[in-house]
Amino acid sequence: MPVLLRLSAFIDRLNRRIGRVTVWLVLGCVLLSSLTATLRYLLDWGSNAMIEAQWFMFGLVFLLCAPWTLQEQGHVRVDLLYMRLPPRGRVWVDLLGALLFLLPVCLLIVWDSWGWFLLSFHQNESSFNPGGLWWWPMKLVIPVAFSLLAAQGVSEIIKGAAMLMGRRPLPTAPAGH
Repeated sequence: MPVLLRLSAFIDRLNRRIGRVTVWLVLGCVLLSSLTATLRYLLDWGSNAMIEAQWFMFGLVFLLCAPWTLQEQGHVRVDLLYMRLPPRGRVWVDLLGALLFLLPVCLLIVWDSWGWFLLSFHQNESSFNPGGLWWWPMKLVIPVAFSLLAAQGVSEIIKGAAMLMGRRPLPTAPAGH
């Protein structure tokens, strides 16, 4: 178990660092959006690349911050029964949810999106808009991000198993509260 907990800590550090760096893209997106609007209205000048860069930055934030959000238990929960479960019951729900839903979906998306990335890369796929950006780099981020999310799921499974085995303290309050 100590080796697995060290692996979990490594995954947590990696996803926390990626998330903390990626979150700065929100500021970049706001600044680029402001610049795009200013140039359009003051100088009647626009750029498809600038608009697409905003979309890509938003996508990067969404994809690359998801593992960090999972780690911080920041994903939205609507399960009313979950909040009423004792701590051990919540750990079991999280553990089973990660094993039965999170990991299979992440692995399926990684598997499926890798082929789409390769096709896009080999075709040097880019925007249909004049002056637009290449699309294949963003398509590479999809399998990478879901691999990181799957890794975070593994980390959460390790921590949950450690809690059930008494090697880590159980949560005191429902996740997200």
